Amino acid sequence: MSLTARQAAILDFVRQHLAAEGMPPTLQEIGTAFGLEHVNAVVKHLRALETKGQIALLPNRARGIRLVDDGASRESRRDDSLQLPLIGRVAAGQPLVSEASTERVLRLDPALFRLRPDYLLRVQGDSMRDDGILDGDLIGVHATPVAEHGQTVVARVGDGFTVKRLYRRGRQVRLLPRNAEHAPIDPDPREDFAIEGLFAGLIRPG
Repeated sequence: MSLTARQAAILDFVRQHLAAEGMPPTLQEIGTAFGLEHVNAVVKHLRALETKGQIALLPNRARGIRLVDDGASRESRRDDSLQLPLIGRVAAGQPLVSEASTERVLRLDPALFRLRPDYLLRVQGDSMRDDGILDGDLIGVHATPVAEHGQTVVARVGDGFTVKRLYRRGRQVRLLPRNAEHAPIDPDPREDFAIEGLFAGLIRPG
């Protein structure tokens, strides 16, 4: 089915947001971008896109929009699939990615991710719930020590690792949860702290 100009623009906005942020926009963000004051108007356009097979809407989710690829597109990418190690428990002081820490290797479609991931981590807890990252999700991580203010990162803090939104202003660095029930993390300069990578997207085990 053909799309209206507004539907095509909203679909393009969702794609661009996924590429830039690694996650779909909220209904409020779409409304702000297109001057739609009421969430119901946004939902109407999204349901039309779902009916036309462009997206899937997940109920009761703040960012419950998923792009839908057709079968031909998936088939064409099969030979380009990624083989990503799923990282399990990591001993204190050891590298995050090592043979000892790898639970298994998964073959995945690169279209699932908005940055090219180097490995997968299993999320523990609900501190990033409001960004649609839930307990038990597998997140792709693009390995890099460089991150900008506002990006979602995987960080080494002391003997553990955490997924948080990075706050960086001058010399101040904080790791912010996306759930009001959790407190921000202020890394102690005396403890081991490093950015391990950027959030690249997620898959949710069935």
